[in-house]
Amino acid sequence: MNKILFITVNYRNTQVTKNFIQSFENLDLKENASIVIVDNDSTIESKEFLKNISKKSNLDIRLIFSSNNLYYWGGANYALNKLNLDIDNIPDWIIICNNDIIFNKIDLIVKLQNIKSKNYAVLAPSIISVKSKKNQNPHILNPISILGRLYYDIFFINSVSGLFIYKIRTMLNKIFNIYSNKKINNPMEIYAPHGSFMIFSKTFFNNGGWIDSNFEMFAEELTTAEIVKRLKMKIFFNPDLEVMHDEHSISGSRNWKENFYTFKRAYYYFQKEYL
Repeated sequence: MNKILFITVNYRNTQVTKNFIQSFENLDLKENASIVIVDNDSTIESKEFLKNISKKSNLDIRLIFSSNNLYYWGGANYALNKLNLDIDNIPDWIIICNNDIIFNKIDLIVKLQNIKSKNYAVLAPSIISVKSKKNQNPHILNPISILGRLYYDIFFINSVSGLFIYKIRTMLNKIFNIYSNKKINNPMEIYAPHGSFMIFSKTFFNNGGWIDSNFEMFAEELTTAEIVKRLKMKIFFNPDLEVMHDEHSISGSRNWKENFYTFKRAYYYFQKEYL
């Protein structure tokens, strides 16, 4: 096992995963990293496609197939369990990321190798949205406040009013972004990183850290933040590490109502377990 491990999850979109691998092949020192691809809800076609990608690439790629849809965090956790990592063979850095990530900076691995993993629990890199051109990190600066909990209590009353609240909030955020030029470009401690690309240190796992996958989607960031908090460790935003996120490439398969109730279940689980 190399010192840096990337885990990504494929679900019914092998072309996006192929793009991920092709982008990864441009990185300097790529031979110092390993990639695990978890294929959720595997089919004969997806297995053959991914096996073909792996055979044609010079990268260190391991494929893990699941007959069920384990979702993003569940798929990543499944990979970690399958790898059976322990204190003697765990990589310095384990990156869990979406397969729609683009590696736009070829020195990512070089820079990450020069950071001492013992000094951090989780790193949040710059994640530039292809769609908006904005940095998705720092994602959440502070824990959910009492006012924030009240907002979610109202938001989750039902999906219709929830959609109205969501649209109003989205509109207000756009207006705020138009009139605010504030950008955070300095390294800093944050509460939660964006879930599309999280960098976990060896120290995080060796100190009892874990991946909580007891939900479908939408609680990756919050559960990670609270686990780090319980361990009395820290999450740091490091803008010098950068990737791009082509998020629209895998979206559009679920409607608002499905997402609303999935988010509601995830938030209530998070609230029960961590707040």
